[in-house]
Amino acid sequence: MDSINKSSLLKILVIFVLLLVGTNLATYLFFADQDDALAEEDDPRVIRFDPDADRVEAEDGTEMFWEALDAITSHYFYPVDKQELVEGAVRGMIEILDDPQLRFYDPDELEEFKMDTRGVYGGIGVRIIEAESEIVVFETFSGSPAERNGLAPGDRILEADGNELTGEGIDFAAEVMRGPSDTSVDIKVLRPGAEEPIEMTIIREEIQVSTVSGEMLEDNLGYIEISGFDSNTAGEFTEIFESMEKEGLSRGLILDLRNNSGGLVDQAVKIAEQIVPEGEIVRLVGQDDEIKTVYQSSAEKRPYPIVALINEESASSTELLAGALQDRDAALLVGQTTYGKASVQQLEHLPGDNAIMLTVANYFTPSGRNIDKYGIDPDYEVEMPEIIRYYHYFHPSLLEQGDYGSDVEMLQEMLEILDYEIDVTGYFDEDTSRALSRFQVDAGLESSGKFDDVTWVELREALDVASREQDKQLEKALEILDQAELWENIGGND
Repeated sequence: MDSINKSSLLKILVIFVLLLVGTNLATYLFFADQDDALAEEDDPRVIRFDPDADRVEAEDGTEMFWEALDAITSHYFYPVDKQELVEGAVRGMIEILDDPQLRFYDPDELEEFKMDTRGVYGGIGVRIIEAESEIVVFETFSGSPAERNGLAPGDRILEADGNELTGEGIDFAAEVMRGPSDTSVDIKVLRPGAEEPIEMTIIREEIQVSTVSGEMLEDNLGYIEISGFDSNTAGEFTEIFESMEKEGLSRGLILDLRNNSGGLVDQAVKIAEQIVPEGEIVRLVGQDDEIKTVYQSSAEKRPYPIVALINEESASSTELLAGALQDRDAALLVGQTTYGKASVQQLEHLPGDNAIMLTVANYFTPSGRNIDKYGIDPDYEVEMPEIIRYYHYFHPSLLEQGDYGSDVEMLQEMLEILDYEIDVTGYFDEDTSRALSRFQVDAGLESSGKFDDVTWVELREALDVASREQDKQLEKALEILDQAELWENIGGND
């Protein structure tokens, strides 16, 4: 089948948009002190409004709001909370602007946002997903308390500190399991294939989420992957990049920016300052085409070629970096057209530890391109099978003969990618059961012909291997690095 079922793609796109909204905000770090998460009392950017204060004379156009507020609070039969009315009005203003990057943060949401941008939190070091109302371990961070205590992908966390997690949502589960370092959390876990849950106590630690990884490949070729931009990203990149150069990086550098939904713009700029030749990196343009800021690099041309990998989920700060590399002839881009999000957001604080995120500017690439809603086209377009890109999001609890739908279709496409002969129909028939049984035997599992948690763990590991072996975008990057004629005019300082 040529593409994933529309309902599956919708689920995936919802996940991506949530990630984009949660981590893709080029925040107030451009406009405020990074060490101060909340505005100072005398900050003129802070919007201050006391809903209990006497109303001053309304400006033109706001009379309707004030009169509606007065009417509701004075005459509505049922009790009302004026603060809730004001918050609802603010949320309504944001909704009517129809900008997916705008958001209202209540105090808890604001604290969660600040933890995301810091990249450090107190917890057990596990990434979780919600599957059919249950909380499932997606991965554990290397060296984390979760890993040391034996938590593994596929484990279902039923309870945490006496709180039942099933049906309560992923935000509630994350909140319960997070906490200050050196405190403990008691969890109850149902392991794949087990009949009874097990209980364990895990001591929380300060968890720093790594967004950069890299390795030296053969022949002095470097590979660095950036999965997001939080406050530690540029430092992580610098450490890995400088280490590679000391090890003799000379054949070239592959910069993997795929599936990176963005984050803090200043971190992307700091990375660009190391690999983009001397000159402009990006410019921020506000209302009435006013140029707010132009960011410059003073770096020397790297003595080796650079290839950057991009795809449809490369967004925001990632596009800033990719656009600078492309426009300044610092790298060739391989993959697919990026997401197309080039707006800059600024956090404005409201009373009561609330805040709103506002779009205040667009950024333009060095050649003057506004890529918002258009994205960046690669120099070499190379497609990847959709199932290879999205298999990580696949986690039904049980599939068996007679089932049908998008989950079955995705399972069949996964088996097909792994070279098991099967027709992709979306119906779990006898042929699907036989193909799944063959996979289970090859993976050392009991041959049941049913898809369960144990099979999911093995299937994901097999697809991890297949995704690396069938990475045609990476193959193309390696191919063009060896074509010296392509690099004669690349990397200049014009």
